[in-house]
Amino acid sequence: MEKEYAQALAHMSQTSGKDEATLVSGLVKHLKASGRMKLLPGIVRELKREHNRSEKLAPVLEVASATDEAGAKATLLKEGVTVEKTIVNPSLIRGWRARANGLLWDHSAKRALTDIYKKITN
Repeated sequence: MEKEYAQALAHMSQTSGKDEATLVSGLVKHLKASGRMKLLPGIVRELKREHNRSEKLAPVLEVASATDEAGAKATLLKEGVTVEKTIVNPSLIRGWRARANGLLWDHSAKRALTDIYKKITN
């Protein structure tokens, strides 16, 4: 039941245009009227879980240096992917790597060196 309330609240916050304070006060009023106030902590937990899931699935761009960011974003934009979060990853030798929509774009020198190593050893 908590999951359904959390999904409804999240959906309403995205589509109705009402601010969160109004939605939460309406939810609390409804829960009090129906005698379901004990569900409130579970609803909050479910909203946090959903937020964490969406954070994990959000598009992420990793670059070796800040100079690689503009080119990587341009390439991803051609693919139809808009990335808001960029991380500088020092383990990448050069280039960039992005994850979005269950796909990985790897244009890093680390990947190229790994591929060369695999070709040589096979």
